[in-house]
Amino acid sequence: MREIAHLVLVLGVICSLSAAALAFVRTSLADRIEMQEDFYVRGPALERLFQQPAQDLLAEKLSVPVGDLIYPVFYRQEADGEVTGLAIEAAGHGGYSGDIVIMIGMDPRNNQALGVEIVSHSETPGVGAKVELVGFRQQWIGLTLDQPVALSGEGSRIDAITGATFSSRAMVDGTNQVVDLLRDHRQEILSLIAEQTADSPAPGGESQ
Repeated sequence: MREIAHLVLVLGVICSLSAAALAFVRTSLADRIEMQEDFYVRGPALERLFQQPAQDLLAEKLSVPVGDLIYPVFYRQEADGEVTGLAIEAAGHGGYSGDIVIMIGMDPRNNQALGVEIVSHSETPGVGAKVELVGFRQQWIGLTLDQPVALSGEGSRIDAITGATFSSRAMVDGTNQVVDLLRDHRQEILSLIAEQTADSPAPGGESQ
């Protein structure tokens, strides 16, 4: 019994040390992991929304906490400081196979959507996966983001994909999360952008 107890103790110590080592590695690499995820997962969506290379956009990022959620927000800014584009990511709930993560680009000057891109989903190929089709996503171009949206059968302008109502509703849910974020935190987001810009190194390596 003493030998068994000793083995159990040794195994327990090994497991604890291994878990601690893995946690340390994950923590130390967290920033790099996030950068890779941004470049390979979010980067293509940003490029399509803003028609600019991802590497020019990925550094302009905020993380906006709202309750238990954190919304990634990317922005495009002119030399004079004017914010001409926001790209906000949200996970639309209610998809047939889970959440549909979308990114909505918008012009804060007129509160209109530039479009919507799919960041990730697990919808059924040939059915719910049709949310990726350009014809469906074009409905977001010019969409006013100052009021909730809904499917056309529920009194609004988004036509659902035939046979994929759950997927279509998940897209609407994600859109309305962005609408709510802009309604409640728009000025906060713009203020954070101004602060981040002020703290950024000026040409030559000095802060402004």
